[in-house]
Amino acid sequence: QWKQLENLYFREKKFAVEVHDPRRISVSRRTFGQSGLVVQTWYANTSLIKSIWVMAISQHQFYLDRKQSKAKIPSARSLDDIAMDLTEMGTPKVSKLVTLETKNQLIMASNGSLISSGSQDSEVSEEQKKEKIMELKKKEKFLQEKLLQKVEELKKICLREAELTGKMPKEYPLGAGEEPPQVRRRVGTAFKLDDNLLPSEEDPTLQDLESNFIIHQKLVEAAKKLASEPDLCKNVKKKRKQEYADAVKKLQEIENSINEYRIKCGKKPTQKSTLALPGERIP
Repeated sequence: QWKQLENLYFREKKFAVEVHDPRRISVSRRTFGQSGLVVQTWYANTSLIKSIWVMAISQHQFYLDRKQSKAKIPSARSLDDIAMDLTEMGTPKVSKLVTLETKNQLIMASNGSLISSGSQDSEVSEEQKKEKIMELKKKEKFLQEKLLQKVEELKKICLREAELTGKMPKEYPLGAGEEPPQVRRRVGTAFKLDDNLLPSEEDPTLQDLESNFIIHQKLVEAAKKLASEPDLCKNVKKKRKQEYADAVKKLQEIENSINEYRIKCGKKPTQKSTLALPGERIP
């Protein structure tokens, strides 16, 4: 009878039903006392055993709901009312808590057991529960370390974006009470020379001078950007202005060398630096 049920559980290929039979008194190996607990066991493949266990739990829940409803149902009821109640009670949820009259019992989805105080497998279930908790704690620690690693990567990406745009993105992760770091925007001074820009002179000496002029012209432009950067301290700004002035002077010297060589070869001089860098002075 359902009222004698102590436990329903399955483990891999084993399905067991524990019932309390006062007519059969035995000595419990766990309590070393007299107990009327009788265990019936069946074996089959895991999927079949689990299906049997689910159906048994559902049937037991149906018994409990029906018993509870009988206590509330008045003596005179119509067949339609009874059919409606049976329909509502016929769809129990296996995952919800199952309570008996006098025992606090719980369905454990991890090991497929309806644990009660009289179960012979309650100690084993406690050990499995501890192992499961330890496993979940290890997994939690691993996920926390992974999360910290990803947060650091996100911070680096946000800092790089702030250096390029001059504005810290809102995705930058901040702790409680933490202020976003102050980042200065980087000045873009990189340049690339196109092969088509280099002059093609028959004279190799003049070719080298012209190539050197184009390269140094790019360096002057980069120095001008650095000297024009806002929010610089006085010493740094003064140093960069001097470097820019030296670069302009060097460019003028290269142009003078080109013109001297061109005059020597019977060609006309040029004025490249003044055309390429209008307004070379920094305000």
